[in-house]
Amino acid sequence: MATRHVMQANKSKNTKPELVVRRMLRAAGLPGYRLHWKKCSGRPDICYPGRKVAIFVNGCFWHRCPHCNLPTPKSNVEFWEAKFARNRERDAQNHRELVSAGWTVLVVWECALKKSRLESTIARLVREIELSDTGLMPHGRVVEVGYMPAWRHRVAWHRFRR
Repeated sequence: MATRHVMQANKSKNTKPELVVRRMLRAAGLPGYRLHWKKCSGRPDICYPGRKVAIFVNGCFWHRCPHCNLPTPKSNVEFWEAKFARNRERDAQNHRELVSAGWTVLVVWECALKKSRLESTIARLVREIELSDTGLMPHGRVVEVGYMPAWRHRVAWHRFRR
């Protein structure tokens, strides 16, 4: 019974990471977004319909952040593995639908909003939103904001090691 109440207390809207991103977007001069817009596939946390930009602020635990390497809960392992697999598949399906409709999908992981990385994450997010207006970047793509692409990370690591 106690576990049930704890699980019910988990919010799906207006989470702390989402509020941080919204506050920073307003501070960067990018208001005018819609929240959980029903007309957009997957109901993104933040959506700029005119720019065709959808922002998903993902919690590391529920969406299984590839950067955090979080352990699976010890009890009821089959349930949790199935739950996480459904979440990941739903996320991928929503991203595919948006990309095929020509939207730019920006994914922000909760761990990328920690104090040490917040400024750089928000700067990249703002840059991606503004690039969507210029026509320099193609629409219909998924961008993980707050992390270096794997190939750039390898290049940076090799330069560091020399």
